[in-house]
Amino acid sequence: MIDSAEDDIELEEGQFLLLDVSVNFDWSEFPGAAEANWFETMDNGALILAGTGGLSAGVRLETWDAQPPPPIPGEWQDNVSSQMFSESGEVCVGTLSLLTQTAYLMLGVEDKTWHVRAHRRLTSDRDRSEEYLFQFWQLQERD
Repeated sequence: MIDSAEDDIELEEGQFLLLDVSVNFDWSEFPGAAEANWFETMDNGALILAGTGGLSAGVRLETWDAQPPPPIPGEWQDNVSSQMFSESGEVCVGTLSLLTQTAYLMLGVEDKTWHVRAHRRLTSDRDRSEEYLFQFWQLQERD
């Protein structure tokens, strides 16, 4: 692992965003595939649908120099892999209203498409009912 960032994020309408910090992001542009899957990416962002009615979620972002090892079986309940373009090379998580942005992570390269593996699990904490892990590594030309 090269770098990481973590924090809690408020869940607005049971959702939050993973986004490139330099882009004026409009979550309403998502085509709606997240309704079938809890993690949906598009250029410069991702929409995450929470699995519970909690007030907030714990979030950790990681950047890797190669594909990270698979999660330990049973450690995470849901895993989704996708790709996401980042214009600035820096991402964070934010509320739908974008009033809160936190857990800033430098990916290291601008104008690049990244692999991103998303993990989530439920917790026993009523207010912080879920935890998320997002792992980024560079998309290679042969990928």
